[in-house]
Order: sequence, then structure tokens, then C-alpha cells
Amino acid sequence: MLERFKLATESHSRNKNYQFWQYGNHAEEVYSEKFMWSKLDYIHLNPVRTGIVSKPSEYIYSSASNYINGEGILSVDKIDIPVIDVLKKSSIEKNIIF
Repeated sequence: MLERFKLATESHSRNKNYQFWQYGNHAEEVYSEKFMWSKLDYIHLNPVRTGIVSKPSEYIYSSASNYINGEGILSVDKIDIPVIDVLKKSSIEKNIIF
């Protein structure tokens, strides 16, 4: 696996040894609760968009199942904002990540 990360560095002069993240990612500051939920939704929906699973909670490496049914392969410190949780309860019950 390290060989793959090393190979990825060869195409970008700014890298020194290994490249783990895909080149061209754009870090953004989380400036509001709405923006934070938007980014979490985006992350949870990526496996669905690529056709790996049909629902976010089916992807075992995602925290989506932690938010939907409280279980996952790893423990997660969930983002707990009561006002948002109340507004989105029906979405969670339908296995749709908000």
C-alpha cells in the first residue's frame, strides 16, 4: 500500500514522500451548524453516489449507521445538536441522512 502512496507523489512536485489524500482536495472551515451538516451529509452520501451501496447506513466504514441506528464498526462521537435532531428525526427514521 505504501508503494501506491509513494507512486502518487511522483505526479505532484509539492509532495515529498507519500500522498494519502487525493490531489486537489479543498479544505474548508466549518463556519456554521448548517454547513457542518451539509459536509457530513456529503461524506455519508459518497458511497451511495458511487454505487457501492444503496443507503448510506449500508456502508460499514461510514458513521452514517451510527447516526441512524446508533451502531457502527467503530464508536463515534456524534454531533448532537438538539434543535437539529428534532427537526430531522423523521429523516433519520427513514434511513435518509439529512
